[in-house]
Amino acid sequence: MQLWKHPNGTYYVLYGPRLKKQLSTRTKDRGEADRFLSQFIEGTQNPQPDAPTVGLILDGYAASRSPDVAAPDTIKYSVLALQPRLGHFQPDDLLPHVIKKYAAERGAKPGTILRELGVLRAALSWAVDHKWIGRAPAIIQPVRAPKGRERWLSRDEARSLLAACHALHLKLFVMLGLMTGARSGAILELQWSQVDMARRLIDYGEGHGNKRRVIAPINDDLHATLTAALELACSDFVIEQHGKQIGTVKNGFGAAVARAGLTDDVTPHILRHTCATWLVEAGMEDEAARLLGDSVATIRRVYGHHSPEYLKRATGALKLSGGPAETP
Repeated sequence: MQLWKHPNGTYYVLYGPRLKKQLSTRTKDRGEADRFLSQFIEGTQNPQPDAPTVGLILDGYAASRSPDVAAPDTIKYSVLALQPRLGHFQPDDLLPHVIKKYAAERGAKPGTILRELGVLRAALSWAVDHKWIGRAPAIIQPVRAPKGRERWLSRDEARSLLAACHALHLKLFVMLGLMTGARSGAILELQWSQVDMARRLIDYGEGHGNKRRVIAPINDDLHATLTAALELACSDFVIEQHGKQIGTVKNGFGAAVARAGLTDDVTPHILRHTCATWLVEAGMEDEAARLLGDSVATIRRVYGHHSPEYLKRATGALKLSGGPAETP
């Protein structure tokens, strides 16, 4: 962000990609403009005290929150989608028929629409917290949430994927995902200072929001891969290439998936699902919960059907022999 003085003398805040967006400070005094900029960055200045539009709220939310979240692109692209259709509305005008029309005209998958509306809800709550508006309107869910993809890798598929990872950093990423169940962001942010090779522990540090991170053990397979990577390390980051941190493995991972002959629904996040599934299949629900940083209840709800004990007691109670005595 930066201040820009219009030829008429009024100062504007320039922000966003390439400073293409602008917001009037409504003052020609540089000192007041500096204070406006500072307050806008903090999210405490109402750029339109009487009636801020949804568009201004989205811009303010994005400017304030994007630097602090794990996935700023989610905010960025959601705001880009929301602005043309909803930006001109006042918050109280976001009635059910308006949201339904947005969903219909958006023409995107249900998951994408719900993600964008989630950003809208967060922006409106942010506006309430920062005194931009008095209350946040309820935003309906205009489409059904997509059914979660139940996909994980068999051990043969995992071995094929690892064999298809030609670059060491990609192989290490896959190993960390499979062996520790960590999310992609935690793996890509991991530094060697967080890896204790002697005690065989990885401290993934603090998470973002409700995305908890844990201290994970290093098994023999992962230890061997980490040792090979450490000998060639050129930076502080565990996942690096040519001495630079890697921001995403999406393209390399997709290429490895194709070389391994796997379906295109195999994404980096499936490594976490695979880790959890393997543990639950082995009857280790408690261990899965601790390793993934989830509650046992969540593990049972999401992965419980993989457990060897799944409904065992129930089916046992339904057998014809050995049941409760009949009433004469």
